[in-house]
Amino acid sequence: MLFQQIRLLADDAQGYRVDKRLWTGLAAVGGAQGNSTGLVGTPEQVAEAMLDYYDLGIDHFLIRGFEPLADAIDYGRELIPWVRALVAARDAAPHAAVA
Repeated sequence: MLFQQIRLLADDAQGYRVDKRLWTGLAAVGGAQGNSTGLVGTPEQVAEAMLDYYDLGIDHFLIRGFEPLADAIDYGRELIPWVRALVAARDAAPHAAVA
């Protein structure tokens, strides 16, 4: 078993939600094989969580669901516009002056 699988199963043992949006329920069922976590919530909530992870240094996201075509369409209509809007709002906000 890989270290990541061991860590994920340990996180899962504490409950299916690791943080405000990260759900690990599939990890428990599948032994943490493959892609077994997901960000859950409304498109706006998931977009906010993605930005939180981006701020931690994550710069690639695997976005998929159980119905690839339908999910891809939904992500393009619902999730991606929220991510873009949040990034645009962040970019438009005045930055704090460096002292």
